[in-house]
Formats: sequence, C-alpha cells, structure tokens
Amino acid sequence: MIDTMRIKSFIIAFGILSILPALVSAQAFTQSGGTSYQSFIDAILNVIDSLVVIIIALAGLVFLWGVFKFVSAAGDEKARETGKQFIVWGLIGLTIMFVFWGLVKILTGLIGTGGSISEPPSDLPIAPRR
Repeated sequence: MIDTMRIKSFIIAFGILSILPALVSAQAFTQSGGTSYQSFIDAILNVIDSLVVIIIALAGLVFLWGVFKFVSAAGDEKARETGKQFIVWGLIGLTIMFVFWGLVKILTGLIGTGGSISEPPSDLPIAPRR
C-alpha cells in the first residue's frame, strides 16, 4: 500500500505547482500596467477559472478512484463500501463544481466581462433552415 505521507506530499506538491500559472498571470498583470478595473476583474476571473478546472479534475479523480476501489474489491464488502463513498463524494464534488462554474459564467456574462452567454461560438456549424 502507498504510504499516506507520500500521498499527502504529492497532493501538496500538486497544489503548489497548480498555483504557479496563476502567479505568472498575476505577474503579467502587474507588469502590463493593468490598473483598469476591467483588467483586474479579468485577472481574477482567469484565476477562478483555473482553480475550478483543477478542482473539477480532482473530483473526477476521486470518482474514478472510487470506481476502481469498488470494482477491484469484489469479495471485500468493507472495501466496496469505501469505493461507494468515494464515488458518491466524487459525484457530489463534480456537481458542485459544475454548478459553481456555470454560475461564474452566468455572472461574467451579466457583468459583461466574459462575453455574451446567449451567443453561440462563431466556429460552430449551423444547420440549414427550411
């Protein structure tokens, strides 16, 4: 079995490394003379977007780990129950984060910083009308 200390150190290292792109964005923000309100809001929204993607990925990994534990513990009822708990918490985490991400997108659309949420992207094919 993997030592819990190694797992904790991996999670801490992953967390620190995942914050580095946000720090680079913050540095570019201050060097480019970003003193306007709009550029400040855009920098914050970029950091939030990055964090939400990372948390969604982690919740997906928790879900997949639960599926793996559930399937691999065919005879051990306690391990299957642990797998079920990971699956449930992974799904709860994914649901919460997708709802949060949707709210952020709706708010940025309402504020006017993230573009309109009612317009589809211009590169999507359009079905012909009859």
